[in-house]
Amino acid sequence: MTIALADGPHPMRPIIVRPAPRREPPFDDELPSRHLHAVGPFDRPLPFARAPRVISAIAARSRARADLPDPALWSRRLLVGIIEAAAGKRPLQQLAALLNPPVARGLVADFERAAKSRRPHWIHAATVRSVRASEPADGVAEVCATVRVGPRVRAVAMRLEASEGRWRCTRLHFG
Repeated sequence: MTIALADGPHPMRPIIVRPAPRREPPFDDELPSRHLHAVGPFDRPLPFARAPRVISAIAARSRARADLPDPALWSRRLLVGIIEAAAGKRPLQQLAALLNPPVARGLVADFERAAKSRRPHWIHAATVRSVRASEPADGVAEVCATVRVGPRVRAVAMRLEASEGRWRCTRLHFG
C-alpha cells in the first residue's frame, strides 16, 4: 500500500506501508496438512495411552509444609500479638485470621472477664522467654512456650494446623 502525504512546502512524498514479518513459528493448524502426518525416522508416538501420573498425598502435603513458615518463630510472633492485645496496644481482630474462631472467642471472653474484674489480664505484662515446636504430623505443629510475668514464669501450649497455606492456632492453653 502506498500513501502520499503533503509535508508543508515540500512536495508530496510517498509512504510505503509493508506488513511486518512473522516473529513466531506457525502453529500446527497453520501448517499444510502434508507436514502434520510426516513421521521421521527418529519420531516416536506420544504416550497418550499411559495412565495419568498420580502424586501421592504425602508428597503433596510435604510440599505444602515447605511453603509454611517455621512454627516456633510464627508462634512467638502470635504470642507477642496476644500479649499486645491483652495490654490494649492491638485489637484482637488483627489476630482473627491466625486463630480458629473458638480460640478467638475464648481470648475475648478471658479479656472481658479481666476487664469486668477491673484488673488487667495476667498476660498483659508478659514477655516471651522461650518457644519450642515439634511437628508430630504433616501440617500439624505442637508448641510449648514460657512467658515471664513479673517474677513468675508461666507455660503456654498451642496446637497449630496448616490451613490455606498458613498456620492457624486451633488450641491455646495458658498455664
